[in-house]
Amino acid sequence: EFHERTRISGWRDAVTVLGTLLAAALPALFGSDTRAGVAALGVAVILLLPVCVAIALWRVPEPPLAQGAAPSFTVAGLRAVWRNGPFRRLLLAWLLNGVANGLPATLVLLYVTHVLQAPALAGAVLLLYFGAGIAAVPLWLKLATRHGKHRVWIGAMLWNCAVFAFVPLLGAGDAVAFCIISLLTGICLGADLALPPAMQADVIDLDTARTRQQRAGFFFALWGMATKLALAAAVGIAFPLLDLAGFAPGATGNAGPALFVLAALYAWAPVGFKLAAIAVMWRYPITAERQRRLRARIARRI
Repeated sequence: EFHERTRISGWRDAVTVLGTLLAAALPALFGSDTRAGVAALGVAVILLLPVCVAIALWRVPEPPLAQGAAPSFTVAGLRAVWRNGPFRRLLLAWLLNGVANGLPATLVLLYVTHVLQAPALAGAVLLLYFGAGIAAVPLWLKLATRHGKHRVWIGAMLWNCAVFAFVPLLGAGDAVAFCIISLLTGICLGADLALPPAMQADVIDLDTARTRQQRAGFFFALWGMATKLALAAAVGIAFPLLDLAGFAPGATGNAGPALFVLAALYAWAPVGFKLAAIAVMWRYPITAERQRRLRARIARRI
């Protein structure tokens, strides 16, 4: 079950990204006719959504209603979550890593336009990055099975930091080098897709074993809040600092210091946030053996 969760969460998020890429690519087939492209996307959703929902209802039966489920947004429920040290550690690392991923996502168009001076490169870079992430999911699943989820996630973040640290050294005309960096860091995206959500399910087992309650929904709600908070924080960090540096998105000749701040926010700031996430996860305690003991304890008590 410990490794099965990794496989499920990895492929779920990989397919989500793949669907997003296909949805983004469909309107592009219609060239400059934006109206026709958006209309085609709408038709595709109308046709495919009922089919996909029907398949899900058919192939994924609803599990039995869990005994011991209880409302969790109470003082006692929040206190129990706070006492769950592995969840606190994982949630903080997820938040920090989310900011690290959100900063490049927020600034990539500005970076390729003003620093690399290759605005047409943006689409290809995004496709390369996300495509590499999807393709790398099997690699991370195999490594996590052999070495453990949190260790492999830490290794992926370290790899990302080592590669991305070179981005501020690039300039106009370095499109090939940037594509190579995007490919290598995209591979690390596969670890972000597969491993943290699987670890979240493991820390919920710890709560269930301690409280005898089924409160997975509450934990997943906090996880979703952290995801959105990370994206909002990335925007809230990036644009005020760019404004202080005198960067003007619509200008054609931003000064060198402003471009350096843009490059640093795009790459070095994410490296800092990822290093902080690594520090938080370094002593993460839930291993495959401990999770097996938790499941046995839950089976006896519930």
